[in-house]
Amino acid sequence: MENKEREFIKMSSEEQLELWDEVYFIGSSYETEDGETYTSVDKINTSEYSDGPSWDYIVERKSDGLFFKFNVWETSKGYEFEDEG
Repeated sequence: MENKEREFIKMSSEEQLELWDEVYFIGSSYETEDGETYTSVDKINTSEYSDGPSWDYIVERKSDGLFFKFNVWETSKGYEFEDEG
């Protein structure tokens, strides 16, 4: 098996929120400003591992079939994404 370096996708807070809105509320796909399309694959409840309700979302990038994960959790301030402070 070939070792591949993990790829991280940089998205603005607005893009993250739009992606989450599409895969959480609509359950469909999201197209970024640069034309990449991400489609919802799975939603995993991770609340038992955090201090509140949280979920991992798995999405597929349609251009190359690669899968990505992002985490969202609910706090007293609202919803937060894993790379926000």
